[in-house]
Amino acid sequence: MSKTSTNPSLTPLLRDPFQSLFGRLFGDAMQEFYGTTPESNPAPRTNISESDAAYELAFELPGLEEKDIQVHVQDHVLTVTAERKDERETEGKRWHRIEHRYGQFSRTISLPQDASANGVEAVYKQGVLTVHVPKQPESRPTRIQVKAN
Repeated sequence: MSKTSTNPSLTPLLRDPFQSLFGRLFGDAMQEFYGTTPESNPAPRTNISESDAAYELAFELPGLEEKDIQVHVQDHVLTVTAERKDERETEGKRWHRIEHRYGQFSRTISLPQDASANGVEAVYKQGVLTVHVPKQPESRPTRIQVKAN
């Protein structure tokens, strides 16, 4: 009787061409530079969407106050930095497990060339920071009326 090997490295990797294209448009600059994976990077998880007029990036930042969050855009790179202070009560307590992350963390994302640094808005609500990045007006789709001769 022979055993069948289930080596994950031999399993074919399915690639989604749209995910690959989206990844190139919104590459995580730190991941590209350092070669880190999302699992090894303590950066906040992020959702990214697009409309005809803008890009919207939503960052999970639970347990923070807006004063602890900074957002910067420079040279088509968006950086969100936050700091969670360790305010645990230690007097009279013996801690058995500490899994909450404390300290400073950030996420740096390369924006597409049609993103505009003018008019960027950031709103923090219920643990989610939503950053609205408008597209440059000339890059927005324009509908052309077709005329009959």
